This record gives sequence, structure tokens and C-alpha cells, in this order.
Amino acid sequence: MTADQLAVLCRRLADTADAVRTSPEIRARAESISDRVRGGATPCELADEFDALEEMLLRAGHAAGLSPVRSYERLPGGGDGHRVLEVLACPGGTCPRVEAPGTVPVDCLVHRQPMAMTRLGS
Repeated sequence: MTADQLAVLCRRLADTADAVRTSPEIRARAESISDRVRGGATPCELADEFDALEEMLLRAGHAAGLSPVRSYERLPGGGDGHRVLEVLACPGGTCPRVEAPGTVPVDCLVHRQPMAMTRLGS
């Protein structure tokens, strides 16, 4: 999984608004991983570092962490680690896409229906 986590980290580093770039503590860990990869370390050798970065992201309310199967964009209202209790999800249940609820409806263009309000469980 760490190769996938490296791909997600790379995408997150490209987003100037992402916590991987804007949070000093998280950015320092991300840059340490990047430096070590450039120095020749393999993603597998950095498994503990990826786990630590994942934990930091989750504690900061970034529910996707470094998962390659979930959106890494932070949901508004995630704040300081408290869960978002409701999200908009795929109306057909066929993909893991979620969006933050807001005043503007969000449509699923695959199913051509509005995204469905879903309550998150613990």
C-alpha cells in the first residue's frame, strides 16, 4: 500500500491548499518522506513514516488520510478532527465519492441524479 500512499502524497503536495502543504507539522513530515525517497529509500522502507503521516492527517480531520480509494480533499466542517456526520454520497452506491453538503446541490453525472445524503457511522 505504501506505493499507493506515495502517489496520494505526491498529488496532495501538488495542491497548494492541501494540509500537506499548509500545516507546518504535516508538511515537515511529508517533506521528510519526500527527501528520503529522493535519497533512494523505497516506499516499503518508509512504511512507518507513511503510517505516522496518515495518523497526523486523520487527527487533523482529513478523513481520507493517504488512502488511494477515497478523495483526499478535506471536507468542510472536518475542523480539528471532529467527524462530519453527514455527507453526500454516490446515489447508486457504486463508487466511494463523497462531497460536503452545502447550499448548492451536487449531482452525480454517472447516475444523473443528485448525490444522496448519507449519515456516517462510527
